[in-house]
Amino acid sequence: MLLIHLWALPRVFNAPPLRLDSDTAAMLDAIQASGGLAGVGRWFRGDWLLENGFYRPISSASLTLDYALYGEAAWGFCFTNWLLLLTIALGVAVLTPRLLNVAPAWGWGVAVALSAQYTGLTRLLTPYSTWGWVLIVLVGISLWAWRSGVRLDPDLWEQFDTRWLWIALAGGALFWGFDRLLTADYVRLIEWVPSRTALLGTAFGVWAAVCFLRAGEEGSWRWLGLGGLLYLLALGSYEQPIMLAPFITATAIARRTLWKENAFTIAGTALACALLIAMLRLSFVTTEPTRYQQQQLRSSLSGPVLTYFSDLFPPVSQWGYWRTVGLEPTVWLLKDPWDRLVGLLLYAGVVVAFYRWRGRFGYALGWHALTLLPMAFLHPFEHYWVLPQVGKTLTDCLLIGWGIHTFVACLQAEWGKILHDGNRADPAGV
Repeated sequence: MLLIHLWALPRVFNAPPLRLDSDTAAMLDAIQASGGLAGVGRWFRGDWLLENGFYRPISSASLTLDYALYGEAAWGFCFTNWLLLLTIALGVAVLTPRLLNVAPAWGWGVAVALSAQYTGLTRLLTPYSTWGWVLIVLVGISLWAWRSGVRLDPDLWEQFDTRWLWIALAGGALFWGFDRLLTADYVRLIEWVPSRTALLGTAFGVWAAVCFLRAGEEGSWRWLGLGGLLYLLALGSYEQPIMLAPFITATAIARRTLWKENAFTIAGTALACALLIAMLRLSFVTTEPTRYQQQQLRSSLSGPVLTYFSDLFPPVSQWGYWRTVGLEPTVWLLKDPWDRLVGLLLYAGVVVAFYRWRGRFGYALGWHALTLLPMAFLHPFEHYWVLPQVGKTLTDCLLIGWGIHTFVACLQAEWGKILHDGNRADPAGV
């Protein structure tokens, strides 16, 4: 994972001058006008650097500190962004096993996937067909099964039974997992200084979730206090992490039989942090929508709804296409409708995977859905997707994992029992 991030490090030192971006230039002017570090307290008592109606004291302080350390050297600001992306990936590596009840290796796998998206490595992989990656995985695990002594079923190729349906479903889950995972690319956030808000909010939010989970498992007040502190820092960096409060609350309620009275303490702490930041925001920042906020809101409801559900469930994005082409027979002479139809059929594998591992997918989809919800109503900016991408990548990796598990199971004589036992490992609570 670290090697992947090091691969993107040259972008830090080749970043364009800061003042080429108008928002960054305005933030630098605000830092200078406030007196740098000497005036950093101002940002805790009012609007943030761009003065467009947001309470973001932690982001303002972070950028002010960078200015004190590096002046207007672009590499310093970009290096901090690079470090934050690495911190998020490390946090997800720790979060994944605790949230999804999987082995630690899963966490590092998800972290590697996120790192590839954060550093632009996915750009090198997307030109190749998704089916190519699915085929590589299937051939690879077949060779592994053969070399590792897995007892393969000699009758697999001699009879057609329901296991071939499961293999097809596994292929569908693998296809959609790779297709979504490899199309995400956030490397520009390393160089774009205003993304600091989302990067700080995500980094603090992920580690806060880790601490809350440990507090629930161990009944530790130290972890609870650290989780609350980190969550306050996340909320003071950006508004989007406020959606982690209902996520933490829902998680605590789902695990209340395991966490006992700690569940309600953790839920109450997360909600109290959100309420405190909301009160500070109302006290220090105008409640009237600023011109910038009005510009950012999308004008209709149909756009946000389509954006939201298309990101959660990709086949929804095909609605506009099929409504346009209708039942025109000649359209089937083209390749595009067939590609879309095959994609729809393959999504059956996703539906089955969601059902079979619903306890795990419930947490991943819940994170994605809740953190994306408010941003869907705004004109899209790349950094809006950083926090939801954690849940989205968790979902994609689960699809790939379920596809591999199902395919390996179907190669063996006792495939039905293996599939059943794999589903029994599903965590309770969703």
